[in-house]
Amino acid sequence: GRYGEMRGEVPCLAAKESLKVPHSASHESFLLATKPLWKRGKRKKPPKLPVEVASGMRMMYARVTTMQPDEVEAAIGSADVVLLNWGLHYQEMDGYRTDLHHSMARLEAFAAEPGRAALFQETGAQHFKSSDRRGYATGEWEQRDKSSDKLCSCQRTEDFNVNTRNRVLHEVLGSGSYPHVRLLPFYNLTLPRWRWHFGNCTHRPNGWNYDTCCDCTHFCFSPAMWGAHLHSLLAVLRRTAVAEKPAETVRERVARGAA
Repeated sequence: GRYGEMRGEVPCLAAKESLKVPHSASHESFLLATKPLWKRGKRKKPPKLPVEVASGMRMMYARVTTMQPDEVEAAIGSADVVLLNWGLHYQEMDGYRTDLHHSMARLEAFAAEPGRAALFQETGAQHFKSSDRRGYATGEWEQRDKSSDKLCSCQRTEDFNVNTRNRVLHEVLGSGSYPHVRLLPFYNLTLPRWRWHFGNCTHRPNGWNYDTCCDCTHFCFSPAMWGAHLHSLLAVLRRTAVAEKPAETVRERVARGAA
């Protein structure tokens, strides 16, 4: 995968380690049975890139930019473990805080059930060239030097707890109202990797943003980086109730028509 996102890295690593297997008939039936959950509401987009590995683990990916209640319901209705993040597409933090509280209340009820887990991943660091003449750099796209849109230049971020989105996330999870929703660290893993971005993405074959595109958000593929992140993911999961055998999995509920 060119871009460093969970949706691409897990399939790549599964294939590289010879863990990926063809979808079973029950997997295909499960995807068909849960598809109506994703066809409701605003976006009506079923999950993409379903992956099955030899151990029986199945993963689905749904691209979500901001919180949509119907998609939260679809996720918890079709999975035993929900890993999610939204943040970069929020510019107004009061709205972000409100949406987090709304979703966390639903995720808390889900994660409190035996055999379920809900993890919210921190927003990764951005490394856009700063518009501040003093050199004070948050790395965030909103504070970028717009001249770098055409002449792309990612830069090191001087972090003084300035990541606004993660500050709000930590505040919400630190309220004590959602003890079963787990925080998955990601920001500090990405913070020093300012040279790992795709960078200049102008003149793409499809013509999108043909002359103005600087990507200091997504990361180039790195097995070492994603291996470290998946290690953190497993460590967090081992501290949740999902480590215990659930009374009934989502697949079993779907099979008997109760989901």
